[in-house]
Amino acid sequence: MNTKTNILSLIIILIYFVSGYGQTLPSACTGSRESYGITGYENSVFDWSIEGGTIIEDLNDTVIVEWNFNRSAHRIEVVEITEFDCIGVPVEATVDVVAPEVYIGDEIEICEGDSFIFEPDDDYTTPLNFEWHDGSTEDYFVGTDQGLIWVRATGTDGCSDYDSVVLLLNPLPLVSLGKDTSLCGTQRYEIDAGLFSAYDWSSGAITSSVIVGPASSLADTLTVAVTDENGCVGIDTIVILQCSVDVFFSDIPNTITPNNDGDNDVWIIEHIELFPDAVVEIFDRWGRLIYHRENPDPQNVWDGNSQSGKEMPMDSYYYVIDLKYYNADPLIGNINIIK
Repeated sequence: MNTKTNILSLIIILIYFVSGYGQTLPSACTGSRESYGITGYENSVFDWSIEGGTIIEDLNDTVIVEWNFNRSAHRIEVVEITEFDCIGVPVEATVDVVAPEVYIGDEIEICEGDSFIFEPDDDYTTPLNFEWHDGSTEDYFVGTDQGLIWVRATGTDGCSDYDSVVLLLNPLPLVSLGKDTSLCGTQRYEIDAGLFSAYDWSSGAITSSVIVGPASSLADTLTVAVTDENGCVGIDTIVILQCSVDVFFSDIPNTITPNNDGDNDVWIIEHIELFPDAVVEIFDRWGRLIYHRENPDPQNVWDGNSQSGKEMPMDSYYYVIDLKYYNADPLIGNINIIK
């Protein structure tokens, strides 16, 4: 802490009594320069001794003292030596060196978006006035930006003290859960928040990653708050959209060629295994049901035969796939047999 040096010109006269002890002089501010003088015989030499201060100019019967920053009572002693080498009784006096004690902390760290309130102690013998680095004069300061914070407190007695601290701003952790996505059937998706000190998911989980399934309604929103080693919190959200079965099955093949050449002999519908309750029905052009299959094999949904195993002729058929999935409408389309 530093106190602004205040040079005073007041000369305090130390009255030279034979007893010469126990005088108390007006208080002085820490770091200030003050003058002290004594009267004596003409042509005398005065030997000064200052406790807790430094004589920066000795004018014999007057000295200018710079006080240190030790807030306590300090002793001044002077001895007169006359021109006849007679040594007088030492004259002593005490000076209370005072100043406010301002402390606003050591290095302070906060998270981006947070603030810190600096409140210096105002316990001093006289009321204090404050001056902050930004020119404000309140008895507190709210810090939000990184940089040097300083304050000077000055009492009505003119004594002051100063303190400073660096306010550091830690960035918030960056967490990304990825793009919003949709899940269908029995699909599962692992969402990893990354490496941090702590996790708080909206689902109640506290692990670094969670596994989610399809949305149970139009959409499920999942949020995570992560905490880094500085105690800062970052947040991200991902939306799990309800499956659009029309989009999910937009590439269903519409033709098979069941000629046992090993190429396109059967109807393949990828990912239909994600819907274990699915029912596939195939109808001929007259609307007669010729094939019914529950929980079909995705690699062989239909081989071109009827339910009884009869080989069906080359023609165009239509299918109805009921996925038994929430409120999804059945998938309807054409499947052609070419031979």
